[in-house]
Amino acid sequence: MNAVGLGITIELFLLIGVMFWIKKLKSNQNRQPALSKKIIKNLKF
Repeated sequence: MNAVGLGITIELFLLIGVMFWIKKLKSNQNRQPALSKKIIKNLKF
């Protein structure tokens, strides 16, 4: 596997992990929606 393929795979896993984490955060703490909004804003760069 070349470096580009490895990087894309790692980024995909990171994105999936962050999505699951945000979903978990929203279900556990609905009183803090600003935190996940800030994270989503940071992801968009």
